[in-house]
Amino acid sequence: MALTHSLLAPGELAQQVGANARETRLAQNLSRKTLAQMAGVSESTIKRFESSGQITLDGLVLIATALGATRQIAELFKHEHPLSLEEVKQTGRARGRK
Repeated sequence: MALTHSLLAPGELAQQVGANARETRLAQNLSRKTLAQMAGVSESTIKRFESSGQITLDGLVLIATALGATRQIAELFKHEHPLSLEEVKQTGRARGRK
């Protein structure tokens, strides 16, 4: 797997996502216990996610929903379409599979 477009290794990226979730939880003045109840996951799941970034996709979606961040999850792999004719010309045409 090539990491040509990211400055973070996969583990570092996961840790950053967990840290972002912690910041969002604290900004909403929620305890881990309260968030765990809202999301339907265990408090230890919240703690592990916030400290290491380790979580299942289901757990991530439940926590994102409880924190009001479903839009960000839904757009995670969304393909962005060109907005102008210049952008279309710059992209060129890709044929076949890579």
